[in-house]
Amino acid sequence: MKKYLVILGAALLVMAVASPSMAQFKSWGHMEIATMWINQQDFNLGFYNADGTAKAPGHDENRKWITERFRYYLQYGDPKTARAVIGFEADASNWGEDRRGRQTETFELAASGRMGVYGTDQVQTEIKWAFIEFVVPQTPVTVTAGLQYFGWGGRLWQSKDAPGLMVTANFAPHAIQAFWWRERDAAFETYNVNDTYGLAWKMTKQLFDVGVFGAYKNDLYTGFNPTVGLTAQSPATGPYTPTTPSAAASTYIPVFTLTPVSSAAQYADHPWWIGVGGGYRPGNWVFSGNFIYNGGTRDYVNVADADYQGYILDASAKYKIGPGMAAMVEGYYASGNDANSSDKFKQYTYPTASEAVWAMGNDRSIFFFYNGDFMYTAGKQLYASGLYYARLNFEYNPVPWVNLNFNAMYIGDTSEGTPGTGKIVNMISGPTTARQDKDEDYVGTELNVIAKIKIYESLYYNIGFGYFLAGDVYDASNKSADDAYSLLTCLRYFF
Repeated sequence: MKKYLVILGAALLVMAVASPSMAQFKSWGHMEIATMWINQQDFNLGFYNADGTAKAPGHDENRKWITERFRYYLQYGDPKTARAVIGFEADASNWGEDRRGRQTETFELAASGRMGVYGTDQVQTEIKWAFIEFVVPQTPVTVTAGLQYFGWGGRLWQSKDAPGLMVTANFAPHAIQAFWWRERDAAFETYNVNDTYGLAWKMTKQLFDVGVFGAYKNDLYTGFNPTVGLTAQSPATGPYTPTTPSAAASTYIPVFTLTPVSSAAQYADHPWWIGVGGGYRPGNWVFSGNFIYNGGTRDYVNVADADYQGYILDASAKYKIGPGMAAMVEGYYASGNDANSSDKFKQYTYPTASEAVWAMGNDRSIFFFYNGDFMYTAGKQLYASGLYYARLNFEYNPVPWVNLNFNAMYIGDTSEGTPGTGKIVNMISGPTTARQDKDEDYVGTELNVIAKIKIYESLYYNIGFGYFLAGDVYDASNKSADDAYSLLTCLRYFF
């Protein structure tokens, strides 16, 4: 009897796997484990005091950790007709981190359940995507609705998962997309929202590709200036995050919240962007470029309005010398603010919390810009506004399974205006860029080598070493900035 039950079970399993219903399922994803070691992140300055002096001259800040994450996507249906997709993520978690999350001395940055803790049985799983997509019958139009990825302008504009709607019309070689995502809607009774609308067109041919896009942000929710709206709840009022499960209220860590304050400048935000980009590939040459202009107005309630007048440009030329060998030059420029202008935002701005900048350093940087090929684990500078750089690159594949990139990057500051006290944008402790307390614009030079090793078709090991010669921008008034260096690795498996 047992023999027949085994045969019947095997037959049912084969029928289930071969059924049309099961064939509708598809999954994919990737897992990454990265290590990061960065020496002298603060250039031996110990960060700055308010007067521009070094806080702790000779301070040697070394940062090193091991971190991991994974993403898993599940699809049911057929992209040619209709499908539903859900994506899961366990975001970057450091091995051996605190069970409650990453901490600072003043407040907690992450929720509990981090998967990198000793013991590992945690709850850190996030919903990354959840959308329905269908092709309008008898048309080339595809509609995607739900939590999905929005990305245009490459490294220079938007890369973000968000709730919204996208409509795509494919007329090969042309593609037209209309998109809308919602950032905020907390007042359901009124139209007090933060939305972005856009339209894009792209044409792709064998020899060249070209595309344009435009977007408009209608932010009616801002209401206050977050730079002056940050307040901390005291232990007497709460809410709190306990330092230990049984801690008394007086020892709780205060939770920082954004609340309107009377001194804040209230406004509605209406920036817009127009971008054009493309590539041209004649013979052994590859030319590419992107340009984006950032306009619009921030409409203040109680002070004069301010106009956006920023832009960003990136262009490169690559020549294939021979099999496995190429040389490239690249130029990048993003406008910075003007210290003498209070009614204009001349520094190029990204969409809110755009993650496009997390890939600024891909194949380019190990120390200064974040690098997605190394799981974003290092980077002196997050947002690349107010900066320019010139890059020389040499790419070489000594064997088919090893790719080497050698880079030299000269980085400068694009801010303008008369320098002086009170006009500091601190490049040491924040994600901002230009510095205006003194008339210096040399940020530094990075020299690096990046190796990508293919172990199997879907398994890669990346290694990068970068050395940074710190420029005058980082010097404190009582100490010159020291050079810095970093070593990154990342093991990546795709499935």
